[in-house]
Amino acid sequence: MALQTYSYLGKGKIYLRSTSGGGAMPIGNCSALNLSVETNSVSQPNYQVAGGGVANELQRVASVSLAMTMLEFRPKNLQIALRGTIAAVTAAAVADERHEAYADGLVAFDHVPDKGETITVTLDPDGTPEVLTLNTDYQIAGAGIVMLDSENYLDGDEIGVAYTKVAGDVIEAMTGSGDEYELIFDGLNEAETDKAVIIRVYRVKWSPTSGLGFIGDDFGELPLEGSVLVDSTKVGAGISQYFKATFANE
Repeated sequence: MALQTYSYLGKGKIYLRSTSGGGAMPIGNCSALNLSVETNSVSQPNYQVAGGGVANELQRVASVSLAMTMLEFRPKNLQIALRGTIAAVTAAAVADERHEAYADGLVAFDHVPDKGETITVTLDPDGTPEVLTLNTDYQIAGAGIVMLDSENYLDGDEIGVAYTKVAGDVIEAMTGSGDEYELIFDGLNEAETDKAVIIRVYRVKWSPTSGLGFIGDDFGELPLEGSVLVDSTKVGAGISQYFKATFANE
């Protein structure tokens, strides 16, 4: 009989399902998934011999935690990481959006402009709208326009902009209470001929991300840590109320 080994090198897909309802949705590429258990110990000293020691010890589960690192900045992932809410934006025309203009200053539009469509900037100093000139009075930027040092307007003048906003998703940070999720790891053990490894964590409450880098030389990461809560619906002898792990033999 061949010797059975039990090495582990995990790969796989992670799905999250809100405990309030809905399907288990993929979160994309992840570089880490770790479960950890913290215990509290109550010890009974040994009073029977010189030198002491421990006669008995009781360990209780203090907390179960889960950490993972997401590598995809999907809107849903950002919503979870920032405890936010998502609002979908549809492409549409925007007319006469008002801002103040300052030389060399960015004028950030209320929405992301479509730079492939016409952007019109007007000034209304005396009740007669005047159209400002691209590359003379302003330049187009990703968030709006940058005003140039021009004699055609004064710092603090109000300008009107007309443009087409692009479709997208807006995540408003720290506006949600944080849903609870079931986590399902549909994995495999690469060290054991890709045998299936399935992890189900019943209730996870995520904390906001500890780091969210938007500038760097490497691909961005979304590290998340959460508390694994007791699922009181899981009952019976030998049934965990935290999570279960299944390792296939074939």
